[in-house]
Order: sequence, then structure tokens, then C-alpha cells
Amino acid sequence: MKITENENVVIFPTIDENFSYLKNLLGDGIDLIENKREIFENHMQIGLLYIDSMTDKEIIREHVLIPLINFKDKPYQSEAPIHVVKLSEKLHKNPDDTLIFMQSRIISATDTKVESDMTAIVDSLLNGSTILFMEKAESALIIGSRKVEKKAVASPENEATVLGSQESFTDDLSTNMSLMIKRLPASGLHVEQFTVGTRSRTKLKLIWLEDIADPKIIEEARCRINKIDIDNVDGIGVLAGLIEDKPLSIFPKFRQTERPDTAARNLTDGRFIILCDNSPFAFVAPTMFWDNFKTMDDYEERTLASSYLRIVRYIAFMLCTLVSALYLAFVTYNQAIVPSALALSIAAGRESVPFPSVVELLGLTVSITIIREAGIRMPQSVSYFVGTLAAVVIGQAIVTAGYVSPSLIIVVATATISSFAISTTTLLYPARLLNYFFILLAGVFGIFGVINGVIIVFWQVASNSSFGVPYLYPLLPFDKNGFKDVFIRSPFATLNKRMKRLSPKNRVKVGQKGIK
Repeated sequence: MKITENENVVIFPTIDENFSYLKNLLGDGIDLIENKREIFENHMQIGLLYIDSMTDKEIIREHVLIPLINFKDKPYQSEAPIHVVKLSEKLHKNPDDTLIFMQSRIISATDTKVESDMTAIVDSLLNGSTILFMEKAESALIIGSRKVEKKAVASPENEATVLGSQESFTDDLSTNMSLMIKRLPASGLHVEQFTVGTRSRTKLKLIWLEDIADPKIIEEARCRINKIDIDNVDGIGVLAGLIEDKPLSIFPKFRQTERPDTAARNLTDGRFIILCDNSPFAFVAPTMFWDNFKTMDDYEERTLASSYLRIVRYIAFMLCTLVSALYLAFVTYNQAIVPSALALSIAAGRESVPFPSVVELLGLTVSITIIREAGIRMPQSVSYFVGTLAAVVIGQAIVTAGYVSPSLIIVVATATISSFAISTTTLLYPARLLNYFFILLAGVFGIFGVINGVIIVFWQVASNSSFGVPYLYPLLPFDKNGFKDVFIRSPFATLNKRMKRLSPKNRVKVGQKGIK
């Protein structure tokens, strides 16, 4: 259920009907808190509704509940001088007057307003306000009670940007939920909560935009989550291994992001996200191969600059996976392809090296991986020293001793540095594993093995899918609108439609006002 632009939903006559409507509209997982209280010496009942993660409960207690509960129902002189009635008896005849009286005389919160449009009430609720309902009232009282996040939200570490937001997810599920609602305070934002792990009882939140996402994809995600049967789910990584397509495939069929703005943009494209308690990352799906090369800077920079940077990332991926294998193929089997001057320079550098090229290359690549892992696991103050020692002292020593040729050092360093240009962590390690795969093929079959390896990898990519969406979409099958944001980022005015496989019903992304 959702509120559309052409639908005008009014306030229901009872508190329970209003609670039930909003709970069905927004879903159980959004943490709606219902609070009923008797006021005016138990002559009237009110109902308070707010989102737990978005609301400052001290404001509700100090400025709403305490003043209402402590208010004394004093006698009131009616229009007939001989008849004296209680204030509650007079106001009970017109509940809407009671709301106005509460707003002006009892409730001390500074930001309050009376509203009869349910659409405005939903928007206020999603922005952290508290809604006060009364029986038989045609309006509700909106009380500003948005919670100011006290816990510092750190900057992203793995997905840093120049112009994008500097907020990242935290380990707290409620905080992460508030970061998403802050970016998409829309009635179409739907949240469904799950509890997985028979022992850990980990809370998950499945989030999507109901008027954009494909219901079939959401139902598939819901079914996969419900089938989870495991003792402990301690983060997004475990969850992904349980619900992604072909978990043994080298390529990830999901995206793991620590950026709320990236998650919000994916929601507006028709994807869904999953937030997991105790994890500072969001699970994003369906994900295609090309999504691993997109960053938020692509949508903050101008078109030419963002397109150039995206092409650089594709080049970096190819260098990371292929440059070592091509070097090995050229120096072992296909020397005729290498220019004479370069071949002589490589041969001179390898003159005193006692190991075959394939052993030399694999040994150095594994050594770089070990050094990197050691730097990650060690304290930050020590990791810098270890990295410097390995790069300068050990690197120079093995070249001087003749164990490794200088040209190989350049090749391995190029492949390693290129891997850091890959924009998503989920594709980083698959790229390095592909590097080993191509090195082995080049060491055995030369350039012929590298070419066949590329064909095998392309076949593997093409045979994958993510929650029913082909992994090479929108290239295969071809989608004109989606293809505009694959290798380059076209101007926003031309990115006016969502991809058909992700949002088959609501495809308009940029209206006519945004097209020049």
C-alpha cells in the first residue's frame, strides 16, 4: 500500500485505524512506536506514533507527555451562566478544537502544527516528527521531535570520494536506517525487517522503493532471506554468501558499500538494499558487472571528467588482471612480438636471475600480497614502517642480489597499484585472483593461453545473473537507456529513464522540466 500523488487519504476516525494504516503503509521494519495515553483525568485518550530511530524521546517525554498528563481538568463556565461543565466535557464535543487547545496551551514543543492530509503526516513522520491522534478527530497534531545524531558518523575509508558525501554507515542498525531515511524521506520507501541466525538473532532490514522496484525481484530477495538457516550471521559477508547467485563464482553478484548516498542512488534505480545489524556495510542488488566501476564522483563531476575517470578504472582493471600475464607470455614464448630494444633490455635484466620467469613472477606477486595483508592486520603505526621496509629495503635487496629482474618489479608494481583503482572492494580480490589465473595460463601456453583465458572469463561473466538480472545487462541484452551509463556517464538530461529489467513499471527518472 502506498500514497500516490492523485490519492487524498484523510484521517481515520479512530486511533487504531490510523496506527494500522501507517503500519501497513511503511512496514513493520521501520520501527514504528505506538503509545496510547489517558489525559484530562482519564476523560480522553490520545495516540502517539513515531519512528524509534528518528525521534528524540526526551522531547516527547518532557514537552508532550508530562504536560498532558499533569494538566488539571478544571471547571469551565459554559455559555449558559447557570451551567458549569468540565473543560474535557466541552472539548470532547469537538476533538479538533481539543488538538488546537493542546497545541496552544499545553504542549511546550516549539515545532507543532495541525494537519488533516495523510500525505503530509507520512512525510513528517519519515522526517522524525511525532504524530498525535485523537478519537473522532479529522486532524492530527504534528510535533517536531527529530533526533540529532549524537554519535559521530565517520568518513568512508574504502570508498573515498572528492565531491561526494563524507558520511558512512556504522555498526548500529538504527543509525544506518536513519541515514537512509534522511536521504529518501518518501512514502514509497518500504522497509521489512527479518531476524536471521538461530543463535545470533541478527536483525536485517530489506529496503526498497515500492513504486520503482520490480516486485518479482523483491519477492525473490524475501524468499532467499526466509530460507536462511544458520547459527550465526555476523555481517553482510555471511549474508551475501547465503543469498547471492552462484556463490562459488569468482565474480560478485552484489555490491557491498559503506556509503549511504551510494545505497540511496541504487534504490532510486530500482534495486534493493539490505542493512545488517553489527555491520557498517549495505548489501546492494541486483548488481551488474559494470556497477563495480561506478563511484559517486561520477555523478558529482561534470560529464567529460566523470567519463574519463570511469574509462581509467576499466583500464586499471585490465592492467591488474592482464599485464603480468602478457609480460610473462612475451618473455617466454612470444619474444618476436616484443620490440628488439625492449627485448634486449629485459634480457639484460634477467641475465643473472636463477629462476624461470613464471616462478619469479608468481613468487613476487605472492610476496606483495603477503606484505599487503601484513600491513592491514598490523597496527597502523607499525604498518607504515613494514610497507616502507618491504618496498625500499627488501625490494632493492632482491634486485641487487639478482633474484628478481628490475623489469619484473615494474610489472608487478603496476598490477598491484592498478588494483587499488578498482572502485568496489567486492571486485578487488576477484581481480587479483584472475591475475594468478592468467599468469598460470601464460606460463604454460603463452599468449595463446591468455587469449583463451579471456574467452573463458567472458563466458563465465555472461553466464551469471543477479536476482534474475543478466550480469552483463544492459550490454547483453542491450538496453539503450542503461547503456548510456556503462562505459561513460552521459549528461543527466539523457539519463531520463531507468533500466527496464530493474524498474519495468516506473521508468521515468528525469521529467521534462529537467531536459533542456
